[in-house]
Amino acid sequence: MKNILKYAIVALAGVLLFACGDGENVPKKYMSKEEMSAILRDMSIADSYGNEQIMNNFHIINDSLRQNTQKVYYKQVLDLHKVTVPQFMESYQYYEAHPNRLKEVLQMVQADLEARKQRLGDPVDENAPVRFRLRNIFPNADSVMLLPKSDTVIPFVKRHPNI
Repeated sequence: MKNILKYAIVALAGVLLFACGDGENVPKKYMSKEEMSAILRDMSIADSYGNEQIMNNFHIINDSLRQNTQKVYYKQVLDLHKVTVPQFMESYQYYEAHPNRLKEVLQMVQADLEARKQRLGDPVDENAPVRFRLRNIFPNADSVMLLPKSDTVIPFVKRHPNI
């Protein structure tokens, strides 16, 4: 009888040990922390871009139009990462149910955005990349072209084809 009790205790301990293992890994049916971080980072950039476009337009855009525009940007981000809306929502709900994992993902997003911001530098700084400084002067500029046969230097803005 004592042997059966010992085996039962060992078996129960083994089951509990395996049940608690692998706690840091995300189940395979959900997106990994890295994938979720990349998507949320790109959504944050899309959000900033949308807000910047509203600020650059001098007319007031109603909130429903802004929300529809943001939805288009978010869909483009999901398409870029080859993820469907239901897949993203299912994974996002999983991370919401596990706040420690969501916190790790959001910290990864924040660190990535900070690193990107540091690489750009200060737009006022003369050592900042020229392309970044030009975008402050000409917000939609890809490059500045100079006319070769003129006596004055006149910058022309080459606009992005989608604008």
